Amino acid sequence: MTVIDKNDLAMLQKSKKNLSAADLSEANLEGVDFSFGNFISTNFRKAYLKNSNFSSAKLDSADFTKTDLSGANFSNSKLFKTILFQAKLLESIFIEADLMGANLSSVDLTGSNLSFCSLIEANLIDSNLTGVSFVGAKLTGRYTREGYYSRGANLTRCILKGADFSQADCHGADIADADLRDSNLSNANLIETDLKRVNLSGANLTGANLSESNLRKAILTGANFKDVKLSETKLTGVDLSQVVNLCPKEVSLAIIDKKTKVPDSLEILWTSDDTFECKSVSLS
Repeated sequence: MTVIDKNDLAMLQKSKKNLSAADLSEANLEGVDFSFGNFISTNFRKAYLKNSNFSSAKLDSADFTKTDLSGANFSNSKLFKTILFQAKLLESIFIEADLMGANLSSVDLTGSNLSFCSLIEANLIDSNLTGVSFVGAKLTGRYTREGYYSRGANLTRCILKGADFSQADCHGADIADADLRDSNLSNANLIETDLKRVNLSGANLTGANLSESNLRKAILTGANFKDVKLSETKLTGVDLSQVVNLCPKEVSLAIIDKKTKVPDSLEILWTSDDTFECKSVSLS
């Protein structure tokens, strides 16, 4: 690694175009301006980088393990396979950043803005994403050299209370066991998304596409399903009785069983052991 003086802030800012593979671990760099810098494979482990500016920087394979990046700006930066494991990222900004394949597991991103960023194949397992904006973000998989389409971003067991996924592309993402209470998933692409055992109480799914997704054992109390697409959605055993604006036509396209519960305004009529119709009923 390049040997540098971690305490010379002025020198570091002047040299930011050529700090690839540098060792800046445990350095105190609060408020530093590293915008447009080159930090490919740079070691920032356990550094203090609160309110730092990494906008438009090259950070591929950099290591930010256990780093304090609260309030940092990563807008338009390149973070391919960057390691942010257990980093503190409260109220940070990643607008239009490329985080493809990045490791964001066990991070705290509370109140951060990840609008229109790329999180293709990113790992966010066990992270606190309360109130995070994923508006227009891409959390899908990709076509591999082997010719198959990989799974999307992994948000398993994440805290996503009040998060905003409106217009986000989550095709194939893994979001099982997550807390999505009061989240906004309006007009999101959730095709083939794993949503097993999630808590979607009070969530807004207006216009979302849940085709071929898995919602088994999900909690859906008060969730808004207006104009939701449910083609081949796995809803066996799911309690839909407290869902609002549920369309009978879409329920008819889903995969359900006799343990699936629907609101009082709907009725399931089984025509055979595995075929059914869903109709609206009058509550007068």
